[in-house]
Amino acid sequence: MAANKQAITRALAARKKSYARLTAPPPRSFLAISELSGTEFHDLLDQGLAIKAEPARFSGALAQRQIALVFQKTSTRTRVSFETGVSALGGTPLYMDWKTSNFTLSALSDEIRVLSRYVSMIMARVFAHEDLELMAQHSEVPVINGLSDWSHPCQGLADFMTMQEYFGALKGLQVAYVGDGNNVAHSLLEAALKAGASMRLCCPRRYAPSAKLLQQLVHQGLDVELVDRPGDAVKNADVIYTDTWISMGEEHLAETKVREFAGLQVNAALLAKAPKHAVVMHCLPAHRGMEISDDVLDSERSIVVDQAENRRYVQQALMIWLFNQQTKPKPTKKR
Repeated sequence: MAANKQAITRALAARKKSYARLTAPPPRSFLAISELSGTEFHDLLDQGLAIKAEPARFSGALAQRQIALVFQKTSTRTRVSFETGVSALGGTPLYMDWKTSNFTLSALSDEIRVLSRYVSMIMARVFAHEDLELMAQHSEVPVINGLSDWSHPCQGLADFMTMQEYFGALKGLQVAYVGDGNNVAHSLLEAALKAGASMRLCCPRRYAPSAKLLQQLVHQGLDVELVDRPGDAVKNADVIYTDTWISMGEEHLAETKVREFAGLQVNAALLAKAPKHAVVMHCLPAHRGMEISDDVLDSERSIVVDQAENRRYVQQALMIWLFNQQTKPKPTKKR
C-alpha cells in the first residue's frame, strides 16, 4: 500500500531536517590556542583554577552529556585527565581505540558524521592535524584537539594555568624552551602571545619551530628569540621548559636526534645559569637522562606533577566553555 499524503509529507520534512543538520555550519571546535581571543584564553585559565579550588561547585556541568575520546596514539595523561574530568562533571566518557573502530575502514568524514549523532562532544588524539580539521569540518558537535603533529593546545592551556598558579600573573613572564621545536613548542608560542609572556628557544636549527608560525606570531606582537646556546635561553627565565626529543612515531630517528640534541639537556649545570626562582616544566612522558636529568626532574624546582594534574581542570573548563558556545542565543539583527 502506498504511503498516504500525510506520511509522505512527514517523511519529506524529516529528510529535509536531517539534510539541514548535515549542511549546517559546524559548531565551534578547539584545535589550536590561536583560535582563542585573549579574553577567552584568560577566562579558560581562570575557570580551570576555579574548578580546581571548588570542584564540587561544577559537579553537574556535563550532566547527560556523552564525550567520545578517540585515540590513534597511546596515552596516560590525556586519557585519564579527560575520563576523570568528564565523570567528575557528571558526564559519560566513551573511550574509542582508532585501531579497533571502523575509522580504519570507512571514510573519516562518514564516521565522524555518525559519531557526532551519538555523542555531545569529540576529543581526538591523532597523528596528522589534517585529520582533526576534517573531523571538525564534518562533526555536528565540537571537536577538541587532544594532540596532533602540529599542536598540543590542551597541554599549552594547562602549562600556562600552572604558571599563573605559581606566579599569579602571566604578563611579562619569560619562558625558556630547550629542545625540539615540536607541537608542544607551537602551542606554547601561541599561548605566550595570548598571555603577554616572552619566549627564548634553543633548538637545533633543523628542529626549530615552524618558521611560518613564528613569523605570524611576531607580526602579532610576540616577543620571541631563537638562541644557539641553552645558557642564553635560561639566563633570565622564570620558567624552563623541555620535552622529549623523540616523539611517538619518530622512534626510527632516535639515534640521529640524540646525537643532534647533545648539549641541550636540562640539568643542574644549566639550572645554575638561570635565576634561582625559575621553575622547571616538562609535559611528560620524560626520557630521564636524555632531555632532562633525574636530579632536576625530581627537584623542588620541578613543577611537572602540578602541570600534569592541571590538564584535568583546564580541560573541564574548556568542555564547559564549548558547550556554552553552542547554547548561547544568537544575536538578533537590528532592523
